[in-house]
Amino acid sequence: METTDSALPECPGVAGCVAAVAAVCALAWSCLVTAALPAPASASAPAARFAAERAFVHVRELARTPRPVASAMNASARAYLVATLRSMGLDPQVQTATVQRQSMDNHHNVHVTLATVHNVIVRLPGAARGRAPLLVASHYDSAGDTFGAADAAGSAAMLETLRALRASPPLAGDTVFLFADGDNIGALGEQAFAEQHPLARQVGQTLRFRDLGNLGPAILQDVHGNAGVAIAAWSASPNSRGSSFMREVSSLMPMAPATSSLAALAAPLLQFAAVAGQLGTFDTPALLDRATLQHEGDTMLALVRTLAGSPASTKVEPDQVWFSLPLLGMLHYPAGSIWPVTRITCLLVFGVCLLAMQQSQVEAVDIVKGAFGYALAAGVPLALFYLDGLHGALAQMVALAGPGNGALRFMGAAAALTAAVFIALQRKLCARIGAMAASLGALAWLAAVLVVASWAAPGATYLLAWPVIGAALALAALHAPWVRALPSSVRVALLLAGLAPAVALLVPAARDAYAMPTPFRVHIPLWLLAIFLGLALPLLAVATRRLPARAIMLAGAAALALPGSASTPPPDPPRPNPLVYYKDMPTWSEWWLSSVPELDDWSRRMFPDQPKPRRLVDVFGWDSDDLWYARAARTSVEFPYALLLKNEARPRHIAFDLTSKNSAPNIEMRLQGGKPWRALVNGRELSNDDQIRGWSLSMYGMGGQTLHFAFDLIGDPLLGVHVEERIPGLPEQALPAARPKRAYIPMTGQTVTRDILWFRLGNEIQ
Repeated sequence: METTDSALPECPGVAGCVAAVAAVCALAWSCLVTAALPAPASASAPAARFAAERAFVHVRELARTPRPVASAMNASARAYLVATLRSMGLDPQVQTATVQRQSMDNHHNVHVTLATVHNVIVRLPGAARGRAPLLVASHYDSAGDTFGAADAAGSAAMLETLRALRASPPLAGDTVFLFADGDNIGALGEQAFAEQHPLARQVGQTLRFRDLGNLGPAILQDVHGNAGVAIAAWSASPNSRGSSFMREVSSLMPMAPATSSLAALAAPLLQFAAVAGQLGTFDTPALLDRATLQHEGDTMLALVRTLAGSPASTKVEPDQVWFSLPLLGMLHYPAGSIWPVTRITCLLVFGVCLLAMQQSQVEAVDIVKGAFGYALAAGVPLALFYLDGLHGALAQMVALAGPGNGALRFMGAAAALTAAVFIALQRKLCARIGAMAASLGALAWLAAVLVVASWAAPGATYLLAWPVIGAALALAALHAPWVRALPSSVRVALLLAGLAPAVALLVPAARDAYAMPTPFRVHIPLWLLAIFLGLALPLLAVATRRLPARAIMLAGAAALALPGSASTPPPDPPRPNPLVYYKDMPTWSEWWLSSVPELDDWSRRMFPDQPKPRRLVDVFGWDSDDLWYARAARTSVEFPYALLLKNEARPRHIAFDLTSKNSAPNIEMRLQGGKPWRALVNGRELSNDDQIRGWSLSMYGMGGQTLHFAFDLIGDPLLGVHVEERIPGLPEQALPAARPKRAYIPMTGQTVTRDILWFRLGNEIQ
């Protein structure tokens, strides 16, 4: 493509283009090369060292079954933790506390979670007294439909870290280890510790470990408080990985960590997580990467030895932006610097635009056209991947191909097609307004995006600010008279230098985002590619006639069309049992239910007379979803037991007692037809808001105690209180056929008993 922009160098020819591409690729490769994860240490490793094989024994014991809150399996895991800690000569304490959390959606529907949780807490004394203790936290519970090996990894690493510390000289200060309960229902165990335990007010620094995957390094996933000293200690490790960009990305994951209540403590917090791999049915001890466990343990042990007893900062400034650069290592700066950096970036881009308008006769209107042209050129190819079916198809291809070469081929094809469309559109734009105007327009657009990101996603701002500054400085330098006198190859090298921050920051970010579970590995790297293309636009304007868009597009299309080898998928692990034993009080009936679209061979025998899912109108009504259902045998499982106490009209007030004769771990309740402005249980206020439209409650660990509920309502409508008791597992004696021993995760499937309490004015409970 010919260009008349005097500030831009001439095309360096084929050899120059190849050299420029090679330089970019070499820099990208150096940014991708990281220290390998440490090899898992054996059980015979020195006593003072963390050994993944020793820690894996704890993972295997904790993850024998799911461990949902308040279940018998959860209690067994807790007993194992206590017994193991006591075998080390420690004195663990179990904190039993009742906590609640409330959420409200945009339609003023309130959901309250009330839970009795059981935290295991142990304090390891240090050599010196009077110093604020270091807190190390993880959790031991899991969801009800998975083995939860990744959930167990943090607790296992803490046990092995404690063993290694007991075999070493005493630390400088005390360390508190918190094995929290209730993480999978909103981190309520940590909330109980932060709100009710006396040690919470003494903590000086906090290390939190919560894995979102079962392989890859333990990255620094989140930071709260003035944690500069802690980050510096962590970054000294040769395997330190992570960035504040990953915090923004991981917040979009389905298994995203809840905002920890530990962050509210007056202590800096570092949160670590493995984010690669797969969870759910694949979250088994056999599929947990031992190198990941070793890396997590090494990180934990090193930080505890470094930070225990060290003085913590009393500043409240959060250290919010962190990332690594080749040769420079980990860099970080506080949140207070984000907006100054953003303002400097915007002023620099504005200054370069003025300089170009003065010296290169670029028109302001052309820069505006360049900004919108960049948005169009980057947005059109990316929008194609969001069309119905195409984005899902690409995500499915990446998922089926696995983490190996097959998935990389699909992602490379998507990137090639995106780049080809972008180059083709930009060539036409540059022909109309000039390459310099198009380049400045792209920088102006990215500066505007930076302003938005500084407010909405501050952890990702470094991916825009420093690359835009580098590109803007390079364009500004090209307008200097002495630079214009330099040979074309030197000016191309200057453009490459301006692109170096983009390569050094965007390439590792794309790699880390791609390592995360789908669908995140599909669209986020492509958006980062669009940023890179905008920053590389001056180079593309110089060399694009040597890099024809048609060839790139054909290469991308061929990569999608041609068959390729995929990674060998892992063996099919046990699945959660899809069956529900449902006992319905209003219809006095029992049912086998399943909501899965397709039944396996064993489940098919449970529904022999049903060719496809249908609505169970008698129980769930006409507006319910289709499901598989069949009559079930009656068992000794009890219905919820309720006793009416009050049903008053003016003011509208109802009260009743509820008792679970099954001691159900989980009780779900929702109100139908009323607007409760105030709700209480056993005198504890659950909500108080006259704007509430809908109200629901999840209770965990209430056992068989009698719960006294009272509601104050607006108006006098007919009110229905729906109550469901949910118990892990199935009544085996009611199964019509023996289930396969190894096909399903133990204690999955669910037993549910339901009742509806109707309150009419002048009538008794029904």
